[in-house]
Amino acid sequence: MTQNGTINLEDYTKSDWTIMLNDRVITRFTIHEGGKLIIGRSPDADVVIDNTAVSRHHSSLELRDGRHYIADLNSTNGTTVNGKKITSKVPVSEKDVIYIGKFCLTQSEAAEKGHSSSYATSMDLDEETVFVSSPRQRATAAQTMDATPPGNKDGEEATLLVIEGEATPKSLSLSGKSSIKIGKDPSCDLVVGGWFVGKTQCYLVRKKDKYYLVPQRSWASTKLNDVSISEERLLRKGDIVQIKKTKIRFN
Repeated sequence: MTQNGTINLEDYTKSDWTIMLNDRVITRFTIHEGGKLIIGRSPDADVVIDNTAVSRHHSSLELRDGRHYIADLNSTNGTTVNGKKITSKVPVSEKDVIYIGKFCLTQSEAAEKGHSSSYATSMDLDEETVFVSSPRQRATAAQTMDATPPGNKDGEEATLLVIEGEATPKSLSLSGKSSIKIGKDPSCDLVVGGWFVGKTQCYLVRKKDKYYLVPQRSWASTKLNDVSISEERLLRKGDIVQIKKTKIRFN
């Protein structure tokens, strides 16, 4: 309820979820009415669990007409609800116990809400370090990655240069930046206009001394050197990123 006694409809059109491992909170995320989130290991998933036990696109979570639905996307290690593997989309509630591989997915209580985890949360595991992120959290990577900006082989700073089409700014230095957001939303580091361009079309994410192009879901495709991509790709000097009629060269 709001202060004047009216109902806040937003409270009924979204829900908060938590991913846990061994009773430890890894990350939290929100799903909105009418939304569908893909959970998996692939960089283009909405919630990424970078672990070999999780398939590239492992599960999907939907919120439709106030009800939640979980589905397994033909994963290797399966999705279980109350201990049973599911083979089709099933409705779930906050009382159900959901596992994506060995990761527990549970609906968060409002009283237990905390700040979202950063881009990467590392833990000591028998297999390997686990990193969990969502597209909205990738921009936080600057706080968790090496602060030394990468350059090209001859020591120059990496830059983005708009060589065709409309985008602002025309040139963008990547010095000191660990992630760059590209899209039509004014909050983007590089704003690209045009019909069907996503508010966030793609990210450039730095990992150690290299940059990677991470496309996001959009009606417009993200191309790298004239090839449409749907997964993370390593960028090399001279590569051309294309969004509709706009071409951007990575230098």
